[in-house]
Amino acid sequence: MSRILFSLTPITGHVRPALPLVRALVDAGHDVVVCTGSKFADAVRAAGATAAPVVHGRDLDDAALDDWAREHHAPEPGVKRLQWDVTQHFLAPVPGYLQDLEDVVAQGRPDVVVLDTTSVAGALLAQRHGIPSVQVTVTPLPVSSRDTAPFGTGLQPPRTALQALRYRLLDAVVKRVVFRAAQRRALALVAEVGLPRPEGFFLDWMPTFATRVLHTSVPSMEYPRSDLPGTVETVGAILPRGVDAFDPPAWWDELPAARAAGRPVVLVTQGTVATDPARLLLPALEALADLDALVVVTTGTAEPQDVLPRLAPHVRAARFVPFDRLLPHVDVMVTNGGFGGVQQALAAGVPLVVAGRTEDKAEVAARVAWAGVGVALPTDRRTDATTARAVADGVRRVLGDASFARRAGEVAREYARYDAVGRVVEVVEELAWARQGERTAAT
Repeated sequence: MSRILFSLTPITGHVRPALPLVRALVDAGHDVVVCTGSKFADAVRAAGATAAPVVHGRDLDDAALDDWAREHHAPEPGVKRLQWDVTQHFLAPVPGYLQDLEDVVAQGRPDVVVLDTTSVAGALLAQRHGIPSVQVTVTPLPVSSRDTAPFGTGLQPPRTALQALRYRLLDAVVKRVVFRAAQRRALALVAEVGLPRPEGFFLDWMPTFATRVLHTSVPSMEYPRSDLPGTVETVGAILPRGVDAFDPPAWWDELPAARAAGRPVVLVTQGTVATDPARLLLPALEALADLDALVVVTTGTAEPQDVLPRLAPHVRAARFVPFDRLLPHVDVMVTNGGFGGVQQALAAGVPLVVAGRTEDKAEVAARVAWAGVGVALPTDRRTDATTARAVADGVRRVLGDASFARRAGEVAREYARYDAVGRVVEVVEELAWARQGERTAAT
C-alpha cells in the first residue's frame, strides 16, 4: 500500500475530475489524502479518502469567486483584470496552501503527490521534499510552444510565417510586459521555498516541476506541438460517471420523446465559476424562445426560480443533472466553455456552441472551432456576456450543418479509445513503487 497525497485547487472544475482517480486509487488499496476546500470534504470522504482541511490557505467557495473579486476591488475585465486574477488567484494563495500541505506531510510522508494544473503549492511541496509528482490537467494544455499563440489569447495556431512571427512578438509582450510583476512574484515564491531559480516563464514551470504531466484530452482537441516536453502524455478525458446520485426530474421522459418526434434537445449550461446568468443563460433563453426544440437549462450554483424568469412552455430547468445521464439525449450543448463540461459533451458526441473568454475559456472555445466540433461566439470584452442573436445564430448553424455532429461523433470515438483513470492510476503506482524501492535500497 502506498500513501498518495492529492493537492487540488478548491474549484469544482478542478476537484470533480479528480474524484474518480481518488476512488480508483482507494479501491486499489492505497491510502489517499486529499487537501482541498471544505466544500468538497464530503465528496472526498464519499470517494473513500481522507479529507485534509484547508486551514492556512484560502478556503473560498468557488461559486462566490465573483463576489470575492468585487469585494477585493478587482479591475474590470481586460489586461489589468487578467494580471489581477493571476496574482490573486494563482500566486497569492500559494504560501497558505503550502503550509496546509506541509501539515499533511508531517503526519505521514506521501509516496506520490497528485496535483491539478494550478496547484503551484503541490508542485513546490513535491520539489522541496523530493517526492515524485503527477500533474493531471484540468485545462487545455498551457505549455508555451513555438507552434502556438500565447496561452490565454484564444488564438489558433499560426497558418503563415508572418502570423507565426506576430505570435512570437505577442508572446514576448505577454511574458515580459503583461506578466512581468507576476513573474517576479512567482520567482520570489520559489526562493522562499529554498528551491533553485527555475528557467523560463512561470506558467511553463509545472511540466518541469512535475515528474509526469498527464493531459486529460485527446489529440483531436489539442494543438500539435513539435517541442512538447517529454514529461507530457495525453490520456483522454476523466469522466465523472456514477459520481453523483440521480433522482430524475419530472420532465425526464420528455427527452427521448422529443427526439423521437424529431425535435432537437438543446442543453444550456454556464458552469460553476462564472455565475452571472446575464452572461449566457438569459441571452440563450431569449434566443431559443421561438425554436421548435426542447430546451434544458442547468443553473449550477442557484435554484432556477432564483435566477431565471418565467420559463417558456418548451423550457425545462434544474440546478444540476449529471451530464453522464443527460448528454446522451442532447443534440447540441450551449456552454460558456468550461473544460470539463466540454470534454463530457464531446465524449458523448454532442456538438457545441461556446460563449466565454474568462479563465481558460477562450482557449477551450478556440479548440472547439479548430476541431470542427462546434462554433465559438463573440462575447463582450467588459462583461463576457454574449447576445441572444449570437446564440440563436450559433444553435441554428450547428443544428443545420450535419458536419458538426458528424465530427463530434468522430471525436467521441477517439475519447472512447482511452482509459484516462486507468492510465493515471498506472503512472501513480509506477512512481510510488519506484519510490518505495529507493527507500528499501537505501536501508
